[in-house]
Amino acid sequence: MDNLMIETRQLTKVYGEQTVVNKVNLHVQKGRIYGLLGRNGAGKTTIMKMILGLTSVTSGEAFVFGQNIKGNEKRIYPRVGAIIETPGFYPNLTGTENLEIFAKLRGTSKPNAVKEALEVVGLPYKDKKIFSKYSLGMKQRLGIANAILHDPELLILDEPTNGLDPIGIAEVRKFIRDLCVERGKTILISSHILSEIALLADDIGIIHNGILLEENSLAELQKKNGKYILLQVSDTAKAALILERRFHVKEYSVQDDHTLQLYDTSVNMAEINRTLMMENISVISSQLCNDTLEDYFKKVTGGEGIAYSYLNGVFKAP
Repeated sequence: MDNLMIETRQLTKVYGEQTVVNKVNLHVQKGRIYGLLGRNGAGKTTIMKMILGLTSVTSGEAFVFGQNIKGNEKRIYPRVGAIIETPGFYPNLTGTENLEIFAKLRGTSKPNAVKEALEVVGLPYKDKKIFSKYSLGMKQRLGIANAILHDPELLILDEPTNGLDPIGIAEVRKFIRDLCVERGKTILISSHILSEIALLADDIGIIHNGILLEENSLAELQKKNGKYILLQVSDTAKAALILERRFHVKEYSVQDDHTLQLYDTSVNMAEINRTLMMENISVISSQLCNDTLEDYFKKVTGGEGIAYSYLNGVFKAP
C-alpha cells in the first residue's frame, strides 16, 4: 500500500530464550493516529525501538516511508520524531535552552524552530524556569516539543501520557490530535490505557505477550461492540435452527452450549421466547447488552481487562 508510513513484516525480537515480539505485521497509514494497545510488558516499546533502530531486529523486516530501515537510516530517521521512555534533558537549563542545544545537534536550520515547537505544546518561550523545576506534565510536553523540533513527517510516541493527571492527559491528547489533524503528521502512539487510545486513535493494534492479536480501525472495532441480545437457552443448536427458519435471523453467533448472541436487536424477543418454549427449549434469560472496547479487549486477549484507575498521580491496575 502506497499510503503506509510504517509497515513491519514478521517483526520478531528474542532475548535469550524469551520471544518478546513475535512475528508482528503492523500497518500505520499516512495522516492517521495508530494506537498500539497492550498491558505493560506486552512488547510495545520493543516494537518502537526496532522501528527506530534503537535495538536490533532478530528476524523480520521494518519499513518506514516505504523503505527498509536496514541500510536507509540516514534517509529515514531525519524525517522521524520520537519519544521512547523518559525524555532526557539537562536539569539545570530552561526548556528553551535545552531545545536550542538539541536544535544545534540536529542541524535544524529553521530560525524559529524552538519557539514554534514550544507554542505547539503550550510551553512559554524564553521562560526562566529550569527543567528540574518542571512538573511531570511540562516534562512530557517538552519531550514532544523536542520530537517535533525538526518538523518530522512521522511521530513515534511511547506512552506520552504516562503518569499524568487527568487534566494533563486531556491537554497532551489535544495537541497530539492537533498535530495529526492540523499539521498532517502521522503518529504511532503506545499506551496501556484503553480509554485514552479510544479517544485518540484512528486505528488500533492490540498486542498481547508479543503477538499482535488484532489490527483494525476504531470505527470497525466499535461496530463489533454495539448492542446485541444475549440469549441463554437449554439447547443452542435447536434454538439457532428455529431462529433461522422461523424468524429469518442471520446475524448471530453461538458462544457456548447454552448461549447465543443476536446482533439484530429489532427482532421480537417476546415472540421468540414464546416459540422456543413451545418447542420445549428452556429460555434461561434474554437481555439487551452493550459491549465496550474493554469487553472486546478481554475477549481478544482471553483474560483480564485493561481498565486502569488513577491513584496518587499514577495509573495503576485495579
